[in-house]
Amino acid sequence: MKYFKLLPLALVFAFVFACSSETATSTAAAPAAPQAPEAPKAAAATTYAAKAQVQPVKPTGGSPLPSVSPIQPIAPTPGSVVKAKAQTGVKKGGILIWALEAPVKAIDPVWTTATVTWRSSQMVYDSLQRLDTKYQYQNNGFTSWEQSTDGLTWTFKLRDNMKFHDGSPVTATDIQQSTFRWADRITAGIQMFKRSVEGNFSEKSLTVVDATTFTLNLKEPYPALSMGFSEAPFIMKAAVAKGTDAHSRVSQDGYEGSTYFASGPYVLKKWVPGYRFEYEAHQGWVGKVPEGEAPWVDGVNVVEVPDKTTLLAGLKTGKIDYATSGASEQYPDLAADPNMRMLVAAPGTPILLLNHTKSPFKYLNARRSIQAAQDAEKLMAVHGPKELWSVCAAIFLCGTPGESDANAALYNQKNLTLAQEYRDKFVAESGWDLASDTIEMVSNTSYQSHRDRSLINIARIKEIGFKINMTMTDWATAVTIRQNKDAWDIFHTGCCGVPTNNPVMNWYLSPKTYGWHTNQTIIDLQAQYTKETTDAGRKKVLDAVQESYYDQVTHISPGQSNVYHVWRATTKGPHDYAISTRLTNTWMDK
Repeated sequence: MKYFKLLPLALVFAFVFACSSETATSTAAAPAAPQAPEAPKAAAATTYAAKAQVQPVKPTGGSPLPSVSPIQPIAPTPGSVVKAKAQTGVKKGGILIWALEAPVKAIDPVWTTATVTWRSSQMVYDSLQRLDTKYQYQNNGFTSWEQSTDGLTWTFKLRDNMKFHDGSPVTATDIQQSTFRWADRITAGIQMFKRSVEGNFSEKSLTVVDATTFTLNLKEPYPALSMGFSEAPFIMKAAVAKGTDAHSRVSQDGYEGSTYFASGPYVLKKWVPGYRFEYEAHQGWVGKVPEGEAPWVDGVNVVEVPDKTTLLAGLKTGKIDYATSGASEQYPDLAADPNMRMLVAAPGTPILLLNHTKSPFKYLNARRSIQAAQDAEKLMAVHGPKELWSVCAAIFLCGTPGESDANAALYNQKNLTLAQEYRDKFVAESGWDLASDTIEMVSNTSYQSHRDRSLINIARIKEIGFKINMTMTDWATAVTIRQNKDAWDIFHTGCCGVPTNNPVMNWYLSPKTYGWHTNQTIIDLQAQYTKETTDAGRKKVLDAVQESYYDQVTHISPGQSNVYHVWRATTKGPHDYAISTRLTNTWMDK
């Protein structure tokens, strides 16, 4: 067994969540560093190279095989990471005011995919890997790992200075239980544990050796091993992770107590749901990434400001230091303001989720009816200036190695006549009554693009000939409704930027998440994707996934769009180190 010195985290590791391009062979040689996808040529290409939105990505695992991958991040360039202990002119201390774009229903990133939950979770929870500005996962939690000569056993050793907010150490048992809970929701986790010795989430598959050591035990090599231990399996206390089903929300009673004792850079001190969070720096917390990571402010107060006029005024007057997901109509003004700084995130995909568990959309013809009527240009124009959106048929993003034209003829058809033909076929096979049966759509006012797309879609669906009712609420309420399979038929959301543009990491291609598709072809192809060891093999699978996606209408995406984050010039470094909104290595010059 050969000892592996910990390379910059996108190398070997991964467990359930990354997007690996390498295989675990019978040798134990250290894996080569992965290559990055080219910058998308679509929306906001000029700013893309430096920035990306907060989405969990992945490192690589296995032996040194060709590492070029359609979903692999770039290694950081020298000096790209802020030196936490060697900065000059840094003014530490103070309370930073961060405006969050929508209400937060939960601080449980396993229970919901809501972006605002992910943003909040980044502050409280630590993870075993961290994604830097070049889409490279950097090691944050390990001192070493070893791979057996047959490639079936991986031994991981935790660093010994990770601590929860109550001072207790992070142990291998905490990692084990946190991983079991997270992996139950994501294709990468499901596929990895299918390859484990018992084929499930068991202690024999992921074994705790001692307080700082655990092993992953496989019955067959898993080339996509690097899809785990990224930012996604947030570290919870073992009792919390084990005591909460993956489809249930972590208790929010007594959030000032042990439930939210996590191990991240900030401690949640106060939470008034629907209004405000107060975070305090976790004293002594340091990230392990190459040149160091630490909280430099005394605390962060997060205020929920869904009203964009109020947000703009707060930024202009200095009452707000930093804001996420600015309004598209305010983009030109803020971009031209010399007192502002901006990050335009890598493109993601707006999504129209269709509930496959019940009528009407358990019927393919009903799904095809909605698909045939879609007008992509009209739907994407709600994202504002053309710099922030583009029409794109590739479900894994245009301008990247994941781009595909498979079955693209079914994208952006704008064909009302065809939509009505599919409607009639659906009615004939289902007994749906066009005069009385009603489609239930859920949208929200917190995200302007969701709201505006829903208004366009509701008008178009009525043109097809369906009755439709829309529930328009705030985002926190909407994501709660989304959990209930019986409560909705159509849901507006978004997903999946560059770090997740592959069949395994794309959240909404998982049959276990919202929409609950039953496309067995895609499910089989996801398993195949994790077995491929070459770029050509992965690209073939990716094309086949897109072919089936359009044919079976898994969900509907009208294109790709970019959000942007904005902060005052007096706020220094919020994205110098990482693309996530973690606000470490950030200080205020005021």
